[in-house]
Amino acid sequence: MSFTLFTFLTLSLSAAAVQLQSGTAAFVNAGIQGCISAAENADGEPLVIHNCNTEALANQDFTLNFFTKESAGPQLIKVFGDKCIDVVNGVNADGTKLQIWTCDSTNANQQWTSVSDFTLRWGSTDKCIDLTDGKITDGNQLQIYTCSTNNGNQKWLGAPNPDNVE
Repeated sequence: MSFTLFTFLTLSLSAAAVQLQSGTAAFVNAGIQGCISAAENADGEPLVIHNCNTEALANQDFTLNFFTKESAGPQLIKVFGDKCIDVVNGVNADGTKLQIWTCDSTNANQQWTSVSDFTLRWGSTDKCIDLTDGKITDGNQLQIYTCSTNNGNQKWLGAPNPDNVE
């Protein structure tokens, strides 16, 4: 099964609502596509992987401005309009889980940079958003882990969410 994916490099010069899809080959081999998701619009809600082929939902619409003139340096990645991807308690350690939390542009726990190798790096650390243990099961909570160019569990692609395509 092939997927037409748009990388962050192809996003327009303004904020765009996209699905953040895993680049892990295991999803393609299983005939599904895994997307970053949060079930509810609530502080502390776990950030998980979800099969985005099953439905197109607002909980998979992430708004970002990567690779725009306005996005020099780390920035927020928003969902539900007012929540952002957040590192639980700001713990800089492999395996620290991710959640959503009310957006705060001064909160270092919510600062992300898209890197040219398709990783999403946490602020100025050496940690990236990671598919925990490479498990493609719905509901697997995402974590941060030391960034590695060769780690497929850290590859993320942006694609239009079907519920926003006209």
